[in-house]
Amino acid sequence: MFKAVKELNKKQQENLKVEDTNGKLALNPNDTLNIIASFFKEKFQSETATEIEAFTGSPRKLHQPITKEEVKKSFDNLNNNRAPGEDGIHAELLKYGTQELNEQIAKILNQTSERHENLDINTGKLIAIPKPGKPKGPPKNLRPIMLLNTIRKALSKIALERIRPHVEQYLSHSQSGFRPNRSTSDVAWTHKWLAAKVNIENIAIKIAGIDTPLTR
Repeated sequence: MFKAVKELNKKQQENLKVEDTNGKLALNPNDTLNIIASFFKEKFQSETATEIEAFTGSPRKLHQPITKEEVKKSFDNLNNNRAPGEDGIHAELLKYGTQELNEQIAKILNQTSERHENLDINTGKLIAIPKPGKPKGPPKNLRPIMLLNTIRKALSKIALERIRPHVEQYLSHSQSGFRPNRSTSDVAWTHKWLAAKVNIENIAIKIAGIDTPLTR
C-alpha cells in the first residue's frame, strides 16, 4: 500500500526544454541531446589542452595485490539509491553481495594489472538537470551530472585509501573538501568564528572566496 501511494504521489519528470544558439527551442530529442552535449563539451573540453596519454607500461603484478577486504570496504562506502553508470550496476548489488563476489572482483582487478587489460570504465552517462529558479531553455541553466560506473567508484575508493596516508601530510589544515570527518560545516564555522573575532577585537580581515559559475 505504501509503495502504491508513493508511486501515485511521484512527480512526473518533464522533458528538458533546450534552446539552440539562435534561441530556437529544440523539439526533437536527438537535437536536444546534441545541443546539450555540444554545450558541455565546449565548456569542459579544451582543444588546446594537452591530452594525457594512457599508461602503456609492461604488464606486471601489483606489489601489494588488492584484497577482498579492500573490495568489501569500498563497496560498503558506496551510497545507496544512486543511479548507475553505463554498466547498469546499482551499488546495492555489490554492497550486499556475497564474500565470493568480493573475491572475484579483487581477482579481476588484480588480473587487469597483471595482463594489462582494459576494464572499460573511463566513460560515464551525462545527465543534465535544470537549475532551480533559472529560466528554462538556455543550456547554461542546466547542471551537468556524470554517472560513473560503480566498479570505477569502488576502484577509486581503494586507490584513495592507499594513497591517503601519503597525501594527507601535504594538505593544508584549512582544506575540508574530500577529507574524512571534514565537511562544509567546518568552513561555515570558521567563517562565523572569524566574524565574531572581528566584532570583539574591532579589527579588519579579508576573506577570499572562489566560486565556479557553472555550478550555480
